[in-house]
Amino acid sequence: MKKIETIQSAKLAVSPGPFSTAVKANGFLFLSGQVGIDQYGNLANDFDLEVRQIFKNIEAVLSEQKLTLDNIVSVTIYLKDMQNFKRLNDIYKTYFNGYYPTRTCIAVLELPLKANVELTITALTNN
Repeated sequence: MKKIETIQSAKLAVSPGPFSTAVKANGFLFLSGQVGIDQYGNLANDFDLEVRQIFKNIEAVLSEQKLTLDNIVSVTIYLKDMQNFKRLNDIYKTYFNGYYPTRTCIAVLELPLKANVELTITALTNN
């Protein structure tokens, strides 16, 4: 088994729980769930802005690892209101250039920090 490396990012808000920002293992990067909060802990005040902040957070961690959104192989989405599914998809597809990772979208009752959406990703590393 290869070494497991935990990753914390100064570009993200301090974790609200006992978990790593990401874990790198066996050629993959597993990113903990991201909600639409900026590095100061402020939640975006609109659904679309939340989704865009989530991608900004994901891109920040990926770039620290010299990766891009093209390295993502799987996405899990937790959505508080399925009425936002189309809005989510309209924004989501702008972040990928014709290549879409595998994806699961799950409706949930509630999310941490009063968020409306949370994404977690798995990316292929260059190691």
